[in-house]
Amino acid sequence: MRDIDYILEFCVNLSRNMIMSGANLERIHTAAETVCRAYGLRDVSIFLLSTHMTISAYDDEGNYSSRQISIPPAGIHLERLRSLSQLSYKVAEITPNPKTLPQMLERANNVGDYSEYMILAGKICAMLCLGFIFGATLWDAVPIVFVTVLIHFLMSTLEKSGLDRMLVNSLTMWTASSLALMFIYSGFDGNFAVIMITVSMLVIPGIPLVNAMRNLLCGNEINGILQMLKISVETMALALGIYGAFMMFGIEETFSKPLSAMTNPAYLVAFSFIASVGFGVVFRIPPKDLWLAGLGGALSRISVIYLPMIINSRLLYMTLSASAAALYAEFLAVKRKQPSTYFVYPSIIPLIPGDLFYYAVTGIYLGAKSWVEMNGVNCLISLAGLSMGFVLASTVSIHVRRGRIRIWEK
Repeated sequence: MRDIDYILEFCVNLSRNMIMSGANLERIHTAAETVCRAYGLRDVSIFLLSTHMTISAYDDEGNYSSRQISIPPAGIHLERLRSLSQLSYKVAEITPNPKTLPQMLERANNVGDYSEYMILAGKICAMLCLGFIFGATLWDAVPIVFVTVLIHFLMSTLEKSGLDRMLVNSLTMWTASSLALMFIYSGFDGNFAVIMITVSMLVIPGIPLVNAMRNLLCGNEINGILQMLKISVETMALALGIYGAFMMFGIEETFSKPLSAMTNPAYLVAFSFIASVGFGVVFRIPPKDLWLAGLGGALSRISVIYLPMIINSRLLYMTLSASAAALYAEFLAVKRKQPSTYFVYPSIIPLIPGDLFYYAVTGIYLGAKSWVEMNGVNCLISLAGLSMGFVLASTVSIHVRRGRIRIWEK
């Protein structure tokens, strides 16, 4: 193989691994282009989707080469993403012998990881904290734990079987909803609405939606549209699973208990901190950085508590709340030379409108048009504001990195 072949092979494999670890397309495009430029390649052409990448270029001797690669469904492994991101900077800086690039990439991929049971413990911890925020009692905690464990192992098993994602979502939510309803109908003194609002936070594609909106607003329209369609269909599959359980078991009796969401600001911030730490484990953030993940979640909660007191527009206060969390993440990313997603993803958790999603689905089953309109619209507005806030912060960060403004350097 020629040097240019090694370089382009490295770029497509690096990009593939970064997408599978949760990177956004802007960062990947920049990393691949920077590496190519560092080696003196010219006429670099990159076509990038979340499922496919093609790259081509010429070297100084006029040799042409191209590479393309398919990309499987993405997950989130932020420690691996950090390692790969640092590798892209290192390669661009020192331009090592191209023949050594495959070994460097292999080493960057081999990072520490939590055991499956530690990840499950992180999910349980996060779900319990979110449950208490939504008004769960100690009685509700028991089914929340059982349903969380069920979702964890069921989704893992179904995904390994190669089933379509829509079918996985529908089966998972139908099974989870059925289990929660069986707890209630067996005489267990719990609140079904609180249970399902809480555990739905595990499966609502809030982070993929933010990335899709970010692509739409940042010039990656084709990929953004494709992602939005995919997310919409997968979300409908989640709703279909819940609806199917309602049809089989009924839910009228489950509304006999009123909801009483937590209102104490100190408790809300504390539980949001712990929930984001729990999701930090799920996203594979190393133990030494988990407190930073928690701070991001606490900042999001503080924003979403106090901004509505002075701003009536849901779209505006959600945009500002997301911007605050994202700017926190971008600041840490610049200072610590790590990808912003390393800190953004845990921070997003307190802002995902799981309660609005649940009530919109419930309204469909009950035939309550007002429920569907109010909660469905507010859910969409919240997600739009969430996406716009991250895009706004990303835009500011891009200008900072390009040297147009020097806010963080002072």
